[in-house]
Amino acid sequence: MRHVFYTTSETAWEGLRKSIEKAEKSIYLEMYIFIDDTPEADYLIDLFCRKAQSNVSVRIILDAFGSFGLSRKAVDTLQRAGVEVLFFKKVLRRLHRKLVIVDEKIGFLGGVNIHKTARLWNDLLVRLEGPIIRSLMLSFRRTYLFCGGKNTYLTTYTTKPALLGRTRTWMIEHFPAIRNLRLRDTYIESILKAEQSVVFVTPYFLPHAWLMKLMCETAKRGVRVEVIVPFETDIPFLTTANRYFMSRLASYGITFFQTRTMTHAKLLIIDTNLALLGSNNIDALSFDHNAEIGVFFKDQKTISDLVQIVATWKESSTVFVEPLHFSLFAKISSFVFRLFQPFM
Repeated sequence: MRHVFYTTSETAWEGLRKSIEKAEKSIYLEMYIFIDDTPEADYLIDLFCRKAQSNVSVRIILDAFGSFGLSRKAVDTLQRAGVEVLFFKKVLRRLHRKLVIVDEKIGFLGGVNIHKTARLWNDLLVRLEGPIIRSLMLSFRRTYLFCGGKNTYLTTYTTKPALLGRTRTWMIEHFPAIRNLRLRDTYIESILKAEQSVVFVTPYFLPHAWLMKLMCETAKRGVRVEVIVPFETDIPFLTTANRYFMSRLASYGITFFQTRTMTHAKLLIIDTNLALLGSNNIDALSFDHNAEIGVFFKDQKTISDLVQIVATWKESSTVFVEPLHFSLFAKISSFVFRLFQPFM
């Protein structure tokens, strides 16, 4: 099974474009943020329309909150061309997944959205082929049904998912709206197996109390625990939140690397034999409320490639040093975090 990793938003957009241009049968897309404020988004919208007009089945599912900025004009243009556009709308829930399937042969998933702000970010998107596409199709079908899709082919689609025991790549989905909560147990089970190292890559680091405890206990038993986060996030409040939680954990021997460029990737690597690449952040929204999707890798070559990507980001990072003093704003934020941490 072949994997291709894209490590920036722009290269990921280019990879998506190339595959979508070759679509002959179908294009299925789920995305949290898709906004027509970039030339790439405009081109994709035009491409979706042209493909739909040439009898390619184009089905797009977007989160109503995340993609609120998508213009009404763009939606009307897509629908007039025969593209089915659905929006995920549920109170206190978000469709945080980023999933694209082309011709039921090629799949993409990871952390990449499409909007102007993300253009220069570090991120991770993986291009997949092989039996795992069957699992991705079943996952897309569930979201499609949840959002009210009526296409007969998709609503009646059935296939056997890739068997865990026969593949070194498998999918994990987390969908709280239908009571499918997998992330917490997956993280606990994976981290407990670590013997040498645990590496997190996340843009937003607001861990639950159970995860903070697990990270500290893991470091205490001699496992190297590292977290790669951006020095500055795209949301100033969350930058402060990151630093607060980093300050709490740094004294337990956990090392934090802060990338100079905004890093939006979501990755967990256990030793050198297991990696999880997906859409979830390390925060309560992802673990408790959002629909997320990821893919596990056990193939050594694939994990080696991910380790090298992380090493490159670490080389251009600075190691976090616990601050001696917080600003007044940071102190107030810290109080709020302490107050609500039991519920996060």
